[in-house]
Amino acid sequence: MHKITILCSAHRENGLCNAGELLKILRSIGPETVFEEIRPSSFEAYRKHGAKLSLEAQAIAEYLKIKSFERVPVDRFDIPESLLVDAKSEFDCVFDYVEQTSREYQELADENDRRARQYGYGYLNSADFAALRKRLSEIEDRTIGETGNQTLIRALNRWRHLTLRREHEMVRVIYEFCRKNVFDTGVFLVGAAHWAGIVEEIGKYASSESDLISWGFADDGKVRLWNT
Repeated sequence: MHKITILCSAHRENGLCNAGELLKILRSIGPETVFEEIRPSSFEAYRKHGAKLSLEAQAIAEYLKIKSFERVPVDRFDIPESLLVDAKSEFDCVFDYVEQTSREYQELADENDRRARQYGYGYLNSADFAALRKRLSEIEDRTIGETGNQTLIRALNRWRHLTLRREHEMVRVIYEFCRKNVFDTGVFLVGAAHWAGIVEEIGKYASSESDLISWGFADDGKVRLWNT
């Protein structure tokens, strides 16, 4: 059975959320395979220049100096570039509006940033983080819904749909890879904002392919088994 640890990260450095701390966790787990939140079309450029762009890439580059392992890009839901440019403007309008409208949203976002900076990966991989992210999503839905503005409502629904499709594809690709390849220990390195969606997607495979993958999650550098 493949043993895969979900390791939630942040794409940009923030206090204890940094490449050095992430490298420590990777070394403690010692994965033979790392599933990365990257599109295959961007993978070669990421391999060459990614270390300049994200803290995950920096940690991966350093881990490669220590151990040889297989890298698997799993973000297979490619969005056309033209659509992505237009959609980004719409999404920015949605989240800017919520941030400007809801004081609670602003305070929670600041609290989330502070905790990530102070507690690092222990926080990003905790129930506290998941609860705070859930509350932020609830505020987004309520605030945008109350506007009655169909442009904003459609944009938020579009964002939710694209996010769900990406999470579905990432988990699907991991299961597909595990059916065809042999390895013992893996890590799924993914942005922390995807935690709830990834858990939901994995749950869909729990009964039919429970003997294929033993899931765990990182908790401040330690690994706990799924549902324990």
